[in-house]
Amino acid sequence: MKRNIEIIIAVVVLAAAFAGGALDRKVSAGSAPQKSQTAQFLENYTEAIQLIQKNYAQPVPVDRMVYGSVRRMLQTLDPHSNFFDPREFSNMREEQHSKYSGLGIRIRALVPGSGRVVIYEPPDPGTPAYRKGLRAGDVISKVEGESIDDWTTDEVISHLRGPKGTKVRISIDRPSMDQPLDVEITREEIKLFTVPYGFFIRPAIGYVKIDRFSETTSDELSEKLSDLGTKNLKGLILDLRDNPGGLLQQAIEVADPFLSKNKVVVSTKGRDDSTKKNIVAPGAMQINCPLVVLINRSSASASEIVAGAIQDHDRGLVVGETSFGKGLVQSVYPLENGAGLALTTAKYYTPSGRLIQRGYTGDTVFEYYYSARTNKKENGDNSKREVAFTDIGRKVYGGGGINPDITVEARELTRFELILTTKDVFFEYARHIKNGEIPAAQHIQIPKQVSDEPLKIDESHKEAIKKSFEFTPALVEDFKKFLQSKRIDFTEGEFAEGLDFIKRRVKQELFISCFGLEDGFKVGIEGDLQVLKALSLLPEAEQMLLSANYQQKAH
Repeated sequence: MKRNIEIIIAVVVLAAAFAGGALDRKVSAGSAPQKSQTAQFLENYTEAIQLIQKNYAQPVPVDRMVYGSVRRMLQTLDPHSNFFDPREFSNMREEQHSKYSGLGIRIRALVPGSGRVVIYEPPDPGTPAYRKGLRAGDVISKVEGESIDDWTTDEVISHLRGPKGTKVRISIDRPSMDQPLDVEITREEIKLFTVPYGFFIRPAIGYVKIDRFSETTSDELSEKLSDLGTKNLKGLILDLRDNPGGLLQQAIEVADPFLSKNKVVVSTKGRDDSTKKNIVAPGAMQINCPLVVLINRSSASASEIVAGAIQDHDRGLVVGETSFGKGLVQSVYPLENGAGLALTTAKYYTPSGRLIQRGYTGDTVFEYYYSARTNKKENGDNSKREVAFTDIGRKVYGGGGINPDITVEARELTRFELILTTKDVFFEYARHIKNGEIPAAQHIQIPKQVSDEPLKIDESHKEAIKKSFEFTPALVEDFKKFLQSKRIDFTEGEFAEGLDFIKRRVKQELFISCFGLEDGFKVGIEGDLQVLKALSLLPEAEQMLLSANYQQKAH
């Protein structure tokens, strides 16, 4: 325990050094050395920890006290400086490296508030879970013989992950089996993909989704673009919605193929002007087709760097909602005992000189993030924002995130639609359709198979199944009965209002179950208002590209 306290106190010393300066002693002429304020603070802090441990009404883990106090200290600086305990720091590093050690399954809560989780898509071929025969729809009820009913999903994930080569024993509930199935699985290194989708959304029109920016993102993007065949593209939609950001260098490499050589991608500046650095696109423009970038309130950091560079250089249209507004750069410092510290060391600016960081003085962390999600505060008031201009003279604004060129608000789910989503009814109902358990859906020509793996069929057969799937009036009535069996109340008005959403979500889950995530994702964006608007704006993006190219030649 003494050793643990020493290590944890060392974390505080290092954090205080970063936040408050060096731990030296002040010396005045003719007097004994005086302790610095930081040294006095650390003495008081250590004494307080010892008093709490000795006299508090119940035992308190020292790591909980110290880690919590370091987090609070960093919150007084800005909302993005942060402290990570050893487990959190390890998880962050895994995400940056785009890999982790685990089973290769994707899970979500079976019922909100319950620790039980369901495997919601077939495990990828070659993963430990795949080789052990785990299926989409399997419910994990125990880990190492212990019921997980009162666990959070994060707790389940932390127990399923672990060092490569170690084993974990889980219990599976499967509808076709009377008794739970106990499975022991050896953990292996699993690759995380940050660019999960790249396909033709229309003939010669590409669509690419980037979920976050890790060490492999630019390579993954290059692979997706190569598969599409960039020379034959007549338009591209780059989807950065819900992308929280990540590594700065990856943002630069992602923006690079869309920009001319030596165009500024982003500028960073620390405490004084001497630290300012302009980072330019290293290569020549490789993709010269009309471009639309999608952003929303959850697009942050590296996403905003890419969107800001595209917008400032008039390389494409930015569509959607005002982005989060994170213009602070964090440097990550490993600390003792496997912990880590992310400290803001600079600010970044778009090529036109905009700082798009939202205001945060006086906000709690909750208020800061809540106002971004709801587009409150300065996000909706351009009169108080810094004005800048793009290469061809369009007006853009700093502070409060990236304003889209064309604003398209995402459709909010109704109360009834939200209930259906959280109860996971679409997933369950789609499995009934696939398995031929619903008489009203038996006309759908889905090939029979023994396992729940995705169907291995060609595109022509997929199209045939898509056409044969029709949400007939009989199927509508059957779905209503299904909801009643689940004790989900609704009015006819609520059902009628949400019918298009219901049809699309059932079809989406059916296609995920039959063909995999990408085919289900394609169904999901068929009704996406922001994607549909992006498609309609590609001719305008083409005119902008021609205008920007003309300006480059003129200069």
